Amino acid sequence: MAQSDIGGLPPIGPELPPGGGGGGDGGTPKGTRGASVTGIFVLMCASVMTFAALVSAMVVRRGLNDSDWNRLPLPTILWWNTALLLVSSVVVDIARRKLRRGQRTEFNRWWTVGVVLGTLFLVGQIIAWTQIDQRGFLMARNLGTAFFYVLTWTHAAHVVGALAAVWYVEYRALRYELGTSGRTWVVVSCIFWHFLDVLWLCIMALFVFWA
Repeated sequence: MAQSDIGGLPPIGPELPPGGGGGGDGGTPKGTRGASVTGIFVLMCASVMTFAALVSAMVVRRGLNDSDWNRLPLPTILWWNTALLLVSSVVVDIARRKLRRGQRTEFNRWWTVGVVLGTLFLVGQIIAWTQIDQRGFLMARNLGTAFFYVLTWTHAAHVVGALAAVWYVEYRALRYELGTSGRTWVVVSCIFWHFLDVLWLCIMALFVFWA
């Protein structure tokens, strides 16, 4: 690997050819990365079951009596938040590919952008909740609003957990301390971030087309 690829800074792990060295991204042992990926898929399955239970409760409750169900007008900022989340997902995946190719400085730049966009998504969600509250759509007065809050809060809790992981990678990457475990964090974080995209798109579709 050329010294210019890393801006003259110390290496973050053993010098390996891009994508080589014992399998995996940048030398991460197959067994270690495989166990981590399996673990994140188990977590995603549990999350899907949680959201499925919430949506089922929502469908059943509205089916019992929809006379007390008022449609919630979605704030415009939710569309901007959706764009932020989708773009951040694309950016962190670009960063992952840069790291796989050994372009560590480029990885740092792309990953930082992705982390910032993901954080802005969470900030945007707080603004959206505030706007809904200011418009008088309170949980106690509207079941549709109550379910919106429950679903988006649950999604936000997942985002907070994911942000903790990507900020941890950001901290280690900026210090050029990413070893094999750090590369595993990158792969797992990307998988879970893409999963959060799918969950959010499902929530948006639910409240745009049905609730």
